[in-house]
Amino acid sequence: RAVVAPKAAGAKPRASVFVGRPAALKARVAAPKARAASFTVRAASQTEDLNKKLQEVTATVSEKWDDTEEKPAVVTLGIFGLVGLVAANGVLKSIDGLPLIPDLLELVGIGFSGFYIYQNLLFKPDRAALKESISKSIDKIL
Repeated sequence: RAVVAPKAAGAKPRASVFVGRPAALKARVAAPKARAASFTVRAASQTEDLNKKLQEVTATVSEKWDDTEEKPAVVTLGIFGLVGLVAANGVLKSIDGLPLIPDLLELVGIGFSGFYIYQNLLFKPDRAALKESISKSIDKIL
């Protein structure tokens, strides 16, 4: 078993010993590739898009908050929603500890996902109806 200790200033590199055989210390430096620059540019543009979207969402939320007349009710609903999430998390952790129940629930989830895909996503008219329904719901909310 080899143990690596931090180097002292001016110390020479030593070979580590593993099962009686010395091993040479080698270091490799990766050469920069041309693809790294394009990746950086793409990441920067995605970050800018994310920042713009975040500012847009923040502006929308603050506008809706200013329009709200029942601010204490909204805060209370948010707190109760958080408490509900914590309670649901506790229940799901308890169920996860039971034998066979998580596997059964996973099969139910796979079956429901397949049914949803068949009903709403498989055929073009169904996709259009789903898209319309989602846009109507978003318009009602906002």
